[in-house]
Amino acid sequence: MKKGFSGLFIIIVVAVLFNSCRKDPSLPEEKTPYSVTYINPRSIFPEKYGMPALPADNPLTEEGVYLGRMLFYDPVLSIDSTVSCAGCHAQQNAFSDPKPYSTGVFGLTTNRNAQPLFNLAYSRVFFWDGRQKTLRELALEPIQAHNEMAMTLPYLRKRLASIPRYRDAFNKAFGSEPDVFNMTLALEQFLLTIVSKDSRFTQMWPGNFNILTQEEKTGLQLFNGLVDEDPVTGALRGGADCFHCHGSVFAQANNPNFGGIANNGLDAVITDKGFGGITGKSTDIGTFKTPSLLNVGLTAPYMHDGRFATLDEVIDHYSDQIKFSSPNLNPQIKVHGPKQRLLTTQEKAALKAFLLTMTDTVFTNNPAYKNPFK
Repeated sequence: MKKGFSGLFIIIVVAVLFNSCRKDPSLPEEKTPYSVTYINPRSIFPEKYGMPALPADNPLTEEGVYLGRMLFYDPVLSIDSTVSCAGCHAQQNAFSDPKPYSTGVFGLTTNRNAQPLFNLAYSRVFFWDGRQKTLRELALEPIQAHNEMAMTLPYLRKRLASIPRYRDAFNKAFGSEPDVFNMTLALEQFLLTIVSKDSRFTQMWPGNFNILTQEEKTGLQLFNGLVDEDPVTGALRGGADCFHCHGSVFAQANNPNFGGIANNGLDAVITDKGFGGITGKSTDIGTFKTPSLLNVGLTAPYMHDGRFATLDEVIDHYSDQIKFSSPNLNPQIKVHGPKQRLLTTQEKAALKAFLLTMTDTVFTNNPAYKNPFK
């Protein structure tokens, strides 16, 4: 009897020990708690710019911004791991591409020039044709485009989840495993923080003209001056009337209904429908988002198709080569036609000198925007 009792006792003890060591499958696996460090937007956006309307569901955090920066510079976002966002948006070029058309995977090229990326928090629409209204939506397009990164989102999620640094970074930023939605939020956060605010033009705004040379002041007057007509010769004179489409401290018109999206007289015959290709409206054909002129000395080539290699060519276009028969030409330009403004050599040089005051070398060297893997 004692022997049987001892054996039964041993069986019971072993069973208890086994069950105590086994995990209850009904209980969720514990995750490491995460705590983010929120960023005060006032530390990013200068008072003279005002506070932009930031996304309420995606507050800026140090962890989210850093994850977005990692993703921006990492070619793993492309199908063959050769192309990153930074490959087409280089910091030294104000996050633009010095080539007319960017090169994507397998040597394929884009069909428009890569726009610079800065002060995006103040923009209402994105891409040359204004087809997106949020930065998180913007981020998904080049990732999936066949001629840019050619990545599928399910495969991208699996790839990011297989990389230890991203499992750690996503957990720190969002308390989650890597996923595509939080990836877009992280990229949005990083892009929102890219701010250009330290050019001499910005320092001058709104009235510190003493920092300009005499030639730059002449260029300023041309930039903000209206065009008028000589009563004797009938020739156009006065200003160059740049400010209507490139006004304010941002040197950009952001209102999509007036000046923010426009036709600037590049072609008499439209081959790229631009915004009209998105809306389907005949009145929008050949119109494009008006870019900021901040850092314009760094963002060559110019226009949606990169047709102008130099700033001099751009000035020549507005002075001498406007196609007044272009459909949907901006009214602020059309009102001067069919006469060309015909700036003098000295006026062109002064206007260029003023435009170059918009270059922000603090921004292009800011370590907060640099490749985190180097």
